Amino acid sequence: MSAAKNAALDFHRLVILLAAFVLVAAGALRAKMDLPSDLKTYNPPGFYVLHADVPRPMLQQIWLRMNFAAGAYQRRLHAIFGGAVTAKQPFYIFKNYPEYYAAGGWPGSAGEFRVGDSGQRLMAMAGQKITHQVWHIIQHEGFHQFTFAFLGRMLPPWANEGTAEYFGEGLFTGNSFVTGWIPPYREKLIQWEIRHHKFLSIHKMRLMPYSQWNDVLMGTNYDEAWSMIYFLAWANHQKYAGPFTRYLRMFQQGVSSSLAWARVFGTNDADFEKLWKRYWLFLPPNATAELYARVQTQTLTNYLARAWSLNQKFKTAADFLHAAADGTLKQYVLPNRYWLPPSLLARALAQVPHVGTWTLTPTRVPRLICTMATGTKMIGIFHASRQWVGRVHVRVVRAAHHYSGHGDSQMNAAIKALNANAYLHTVAQ
Repeated sequence: MSAAKNAALDFHRLVILLAAFVLVAAGALRAKMDLPSDLKTYNPPGFYVLHADVPRPMLQQIWLRMNFAAGAYQRRLHAIFGGAVTAKQPFYIFKNYPEYYAAGGWPGSAGEFRVGDSGQRLMAMAGQKITHQVWHIIQHEGFHQFTFAFLGRMLPPWANEGTAEYFGEGLFTGNSFVTGWIPPYREKLIQWEIRHHKFLSIHKMRLMPYSQWNDVLMGTNYDEAWSMIYFLAWANHQKYAGPFTRYLRMFQQGVSSSLAWARVFGTNDADFEKLWKRYWLFLPPNATAELYARVQTQTLTNYLARAWSLNQKFKTAADFLHAAADGTLKQYVLPNRYWLPPSLLARALAQVPHVGTWTLTPTRVPRLICTMATGTKMIGIFHASRQWVGRVHVRVVRAAHHYSGHGDSQMNAAIKALNANAYLHTVAQ
């Protein structure tokens, strides 16, 4: 395997090792946590009660991003099961490992969801700077917490961990949380793992109990579960999303996972496995590049809108990007509600040369445009006036013969090649 592939594998294993979902035995969760003396409790608007010893800007960043993530959890779970999480969720955030471990953090982890007789909690080790890996972990574990709050129990392991990974890969724009991204390194990794037979059979994966999952915690299991969820969500123009929802509802109503699966998808797992493998192997490189460009455009437009509302104008996109890079871009400061974290801007700026070319319209209220190599344009639009920022969004203008992602055209050919087998007839009902 290449050095780049090894590096990607090392990164992926690090993320898996730093995450922990801990379903502890009755009474095992300590009723009283050993908390640092400077830990403060905050009860801001939103989904969480925060307990933290981190600096205010970091706490504000976590509160902002995780409220958007929690909104995404809520919408998805409501669409499947109905209802809503109304109680605020406990979220503990630490800047140092000794305090994190003393409070019950799993050794070697950087985040976890833990539940027992004395309650449940989401915990995160933020450190001095929140990395992309830690965001992934927090978003992953946050989904576990919301699922438990919604259902009072967990989904089958593959569905629970796969969906948590789906949200773990979510991207924050400053005013939205976007799911559906496939990191290019992970797309290549999934394809490599399929070709080199690193995955379990679908039958073994979906029957794996929590005791085995928690005992092994293999990165390949997370990859496989995530790739199954992604396939069910997006393959063949989302053809399988409805059946998957029916499977989850049956499970929540008390039907066993195996029986619910058989009723919805049939008993021939080999047919599912063929389609799932072909979906991933037929995906073009960087299959969700368009979604990623949209996210970066919306993120940068959020900062442009704020600068514009502070009466800072730019003639060209290069002027705007230069100001953003050298620190002269006007931004709101805490506690103003329009504040956005500088780290989010820095991450978006790092992606600027990779997603397309950038222009700025000469209109009174400018629009930031990213033109991808395919010719598809991402047009960042904002509504603002002095000291006020309204809606920020992106309009996509696709070039002719564009590829929109998720392998639809390739999968249509693959499905025809499989002669519309019994599995397809089952899930199409």
